[in-house]
Amino acid sequence: MNTFNRVVGVLLLLATIIVMTVVLVVPRPTIRVVQQWLWNLDANLALISPPILLVMGVVLALLVGVICAVLLWLELRRRRPRAIRVQSISGGQAELAVDSVASRLERNIGQLDGVVSVRPNVWGRRGGIEVELDLETSPEVSVPTKTEEVCQVTREAIEDQMGLKLRKVRVNIKHAPYPVGQPIVPKPTSYPPEPPTAYEEV
Repeated sequence: MNTFNRVVGVLLLLATIIVMTVVLVVPRPTIRVVQQWLWNLDANLALISPPILLVMGVVLALLVGVICAVLLWLELRRRRPRAIRVQSISGGQAELAVDSVASRLERNIGQLDGVVSVRPNVWGRRGGIEVELDLETSPEVSVPTKTEEVCQVTREAIEDQMGLKLRKVRVNIKHAPYPVGQPIVPKPTSYPPEPPTAYEEV
């Protein structure tokens, strides 16, 4: 979005310089050209029936409004910070790139048993950072156990290794599909031994 803003700003400035130079240097010929262009436009619009002209105007107005609304939302939305300030630094100040935090988490969590892939998302918030992890695991893992292990590794990487303050962790787990043709064998259920049958002699 910053690159788009720069390009639009440069184009607007160049157009303003050219137009204002022409208008200020030769104002009367410029006015005559503009008048002739407006007369031609009015003559062409007169050939279109009023209902069709109204519909075309409404459609174009809606299109321009949607485009401007999208650009305005992109400009005003909260941008994700590119760097996060390290907390445990005395006598100085250090910042760590968000991409570096995500890469560290991806490496540490990806080495855990049963983790097929991991995609971390990191946000800088007031009072710490928030982490959301999209995990794909093997279908045999225990979800509560693996979630606890992933949260522990995340906390160690964020706070102990990188000196940041972890505010919140969210783990989204998706199981990888079973291999094709491999039967799913349920684990045998252990039942308590049945009590011996009592016989009564007659």
